[in-house]
Amino acid sequence: MMQASIASLPINSEVLIETSQAWEALDDQQEWTEFSDRVAIDPKDDRWTSQVMVGGMRCTACGFSVEAVLRAVPGVLEAQVNPASRRARIVWVSTVTKPSVWFEACAAAGYPLLPASPTSVHGENARELRTALWRWLVSGLCMMQVMMYAYPAYIARPGEMSSDALELLRWASWVLTLPVMLFCCGPFFRSAWRDVRAGRISMELPVAFGVAITFAVSTAATFDPNGSWGQEVYFDSLTMFVFFLLTGRWLEAKLKTRTAGALDALLHRLPDSVERLSGDERWQRVSPRRLVVGDIVRVWPGEAFPADGLLVDGDTSADEALLSGESRPVPRGRGDRVLAGSHNISAPVKMRVERVGAETRFANIVRLMERAALEKPRLARLADRFAYP
Repeated sequence: MMQASIASLPINSEVLIETSQAWEALDDQQEWTEFSDRVAIDPKDDRWTSQVMVGGMRCTACGFSVEAVLRAVPGVLEAQVNPASRRARIVWVSTVTKPSVWFEACAAAGYPLLPASPTSVHGENARELRTALWRWLVSGLCMMQVMMYAYPAYIARPGEMSSDALELLRWASWVLTLPVMLFCCGPFFRSAWRDVRAGRISMELPVAFGVAITFAVSTAATFDPNGSWGQEVYFDSLTMFVFFLLTGRWLEAKLKTRTAGALDALLHRLPDSVERLSGDERWQRVSPRRLVVGDIVRVWPGEAFPADGLLVDGDTSADEALLSGESRPVPRGRGDRVLAGSHNISAPVKMRVERVGAETRFANIVRLMERAALEKPRLARLADRFAYP
């Protein structure tokens, strides 16, 4: 039923063409390997696992919708979405589909995807937190002013306020409610419109419907106090309701940023560059991605080891707290193995690279953390089966 409703989603052909052209570059294997890994070590296995960021998600129901969109794409074997972190894990077959296909499908449904990277995650979370804070501040300021204008009408006795004064306060409340409707309620209305077009119901739909009806009735009473809509206005209740909702949204966005920061801190432990011994016995700064097994690299105090390897010169101590849980620096000397992501503390050392990239223990820990952030407990999966529309 969910897939049928998504399949009937109206699609703008011009938007699809632009989206397809924008994501065609990801169909190159060298590009999709930046955010994807093979399911098996065998090069003949054409199954890949991709980590992407999902935009436009506002609630758990949005996660259900994204999963349904992805699973409806031929060649996508599995899709898991975590609405809290806005991350998705997709297992797909490269001989049947390409990233641009399911990127395009999600964009058409109103959930644009981004390749998961530390930069994109941090930038998106910071942008969402900043926007949520601005909406919250504007709604709070307008709410307080509207409450001030509504208070005299609550405490005044019959006949104590003139009709002109009462009308002036209503007009002032209407003007201050406009920024709340046009700016602060934007996410509610956009999500509700997207759900209406897709033929599904989410948490945003009743919120947007209730806010719109309240504003419409209050506006009619303001413009025509003697009309059929009566003389009562509810601008104070409307702005207070939106303020409380946005308070929760801002706290949620702040929690997302803090949660994503833990994974980002781990991802940023690898150095941006490292000194490698070249064939002419000179040290050159290169990217850790250019290292191969057998390279000799030099790691200075304060730098992180770029790969798993064996120390060939020097004695030092390494901080492996984030990788092994050891709270104290671990002594490491010639002949000892060091791990990618651990920090050199005491002295410069030279190491021979033994494992690089996805084969390091550091990469395995990152994959486990990403999987833990996406996979749901058995009880949660059971609840999701009954929660699907």
